[in-house]
Amino acid sequence: MTDAPVISLKGMIKNFGELQVLKGIDLDIQRGEVVALIGPSGSGKSTLIRCLNMMESPSGGQFEFMQNIIAKGFKSKGNETGIGELRRRVGMVFQHFNLFPHRNVLQNICMGPRIVLKQPQAEAEKYAKHLLEQVGLAEKHEAYPSQLSGGQKQRVAIARALAMKPEVMLFDEVTSALDPELVGEVLQVIRNLADEGMTMVLVTHEMAFAADIADRVIFLEGGVISESGTPEDVLVNPKSERLQSFLARYHG
Repeated sequence: MTDAPVISLKGMIKNFGELQVLKGIDLDIQRGEVVALIGPSGSGKSTLIRCLNMMESPSGGQFEFMQNIIAKGFKSKGNETGIGELRRRVGMVFQHFNLFPHRNVLQNICMGPRIVLKQPQAEAEKYAKHLLEQVGLAEKHEAYPSQLSGGQKQRVAIARALAMKPEVMLFDEVTSALDPELVGEVLQVIRNLADEGMTMVLVTHEMAFAADIADRVIFLEGGVISESGTPEDVLVNPKSERLQSFLARYHG
């Protein structure tokens, strides 16, 4: 890890009308770090992770990517990183797969590289097939989303995000919409990315997985970071009664 953070937030605020969801978030994420965001519903986890690639625009505070301030517009200029470049370099996978139903797996993965990165078709398809091997779906390149299980769809969604060759990956409760028996196959793909040194931020309710994969666990409560530290600090030795109560639901 280098000293300069990949992502740096200072006093980030997010309002939805009169409701303030994020109330001044200070957070630095280092290259190669895996950060797990945990907390109760409504604590601001998904809002925070969506702000990290500007799916939601912060209402206040400072947001830097690779020491460049995020521009208000889509294009980069000077020492400001545009939203378009940020989204290309910071990939995101959502709770729901958002695959195009009328396109097969290979076409779904190749769309971003072909349109955004202007890759030749042959190059995009070659890399897409490589990614499908990585997520264990090499034989499914001609299948359509309707022919896949939920776990397979989510693995395709991860491959699609990786096709843009991002420097950071964001995962927003990617297993929450899956049947329990399909969760493991998706978590294994994320674990493999962590082993390869990918910088990642993930919102998760899988506490055992967070303990296993994360370098740092952050507990959000009421739009603020309530506790932050190693998995042992936060998940094994929580300081606050609120975090102890939250974790008690997952023990035993």
